[in-house]
Amino acid sequence: MAQVLDIPVRLSLSGPIRANAEIEVRLLLGHTMETGFRHDSAGASVPKDILQYVKVHLGDVLVFEAELGTGMAANPMFFFSLTLPPQAGDMVVSWADDQGRSGQMRRPLLYR
Repeated sequence: MAQVLDIPVRLSLSGPIRANAEIEVRLLLGHTMETGFRHDSAGASVPKDILQYVKVHLGDVLVFEAELGTGMAANPMFFFSLTLPPQAGDMVVSWADDQGRSGQMRRPLLYR
């Protein structure tokens, strides 16, 4: 059974939230993204702990996907644009790390 990775997520939408409107999505994930290359003050290796992927679905449609690696900074932030579909639905952000943990956040989009 997979463990839940509960991380702070900030999702903001810029633009009119209505059918067929183009918006900008800003997504911030609060994760340390440890590369496994650092050592702590006692000289012990800090274990690798990075997000492997981030996916954003709008309804059943995948609208954004990123595969992450050790070159990604802590607290990764993503910006992307999309055109909203005719029907409102939920925006679901999901992620998984290299420890086998995963999580998701759901935000309903209500058209004005």
